[in-house]
Amino acid sequence: MAGTVFEKPEYYTNRESSWLKFNARVLGEARDKTNPPMERLKFLSITASNLDEFFMIRVASLKDMVHAKYTKKDISGMTPQEQLDLISQEAHELVKQQYSTYNRSLLPLMKQCGLEIVTEHEKMTAEQAEVADRYFEETVYPVLTPMAMDPSRPFPLLRNKALNIGALIAKKEDKGEKGKTGKTEFATVQVPSVLPRFVRLPDAADGAKCVILLEELIERNIDQLFSNYNVVCAHPYRIM
Repeated sequence: MAGTVFEKPEYYTNRESSWLKFNARVLGEARDKTNPPMERLKFLSITASNLDEFFMIRVASLKDMVHAKYTKKDISGMTPQEQLDLISQEAHELVKQQYSTYNRSLLPLMKQCGLEIVTEHEKMTAEQAEVADRYFEETVYPVLTPMAMDPSRPFPLLRNKALNIGALIAKKEDKGEKGKTGKTEFATVQVPSVLPRFVRLPDAADGAKCVILLEELIERNIDQLFSNYNVVCAHPYRIM
């Protein structure tokens, strides 16, 4: 159209926001009930790996710009810091939908298809717990390297994208009330990549095949890694 100024920022969508919307459309395939169950699970995993790459490359570039005090606006009229703020908002919403799709839709669907993924180690049956604990002692425990952090031991260098379990631990007191603990410290242990992520468990009472995530087994037995400490809490995490 003659006289139209096409350089106006309101005519454009931010490049990074556009990519997140693309990944949201991929997630839409995982939420589409007309797709086969395993295909939906694949689409969900694709959105997760896409998001990893997005943060390692695009978000990292924006952070470099912010650290270098680069404030020039992009074609959509946003500075690097404004783009990071927008990404944070939209990425959190995307991850919330990922977890909702997995927990509320795909996990029940897998169970209907005869595969139960035990999401919490407390929900295992006595037989399953016995098998899981034996597997931990014989196979997992020997390859774990727990590390505690304090002023004399700085935070370790963690592998990119490696899955870890972080724990708050408190040293057991020699004196005083039973179970009394001292000051809490942070400790971490890497989930070994040399072992399968899924561990087979005995079948459920209804005949469903059961598996549990390796990090759940480690979390269940994490107190064995810190015998002189009480484990206050433990959760899996990754650093990109």
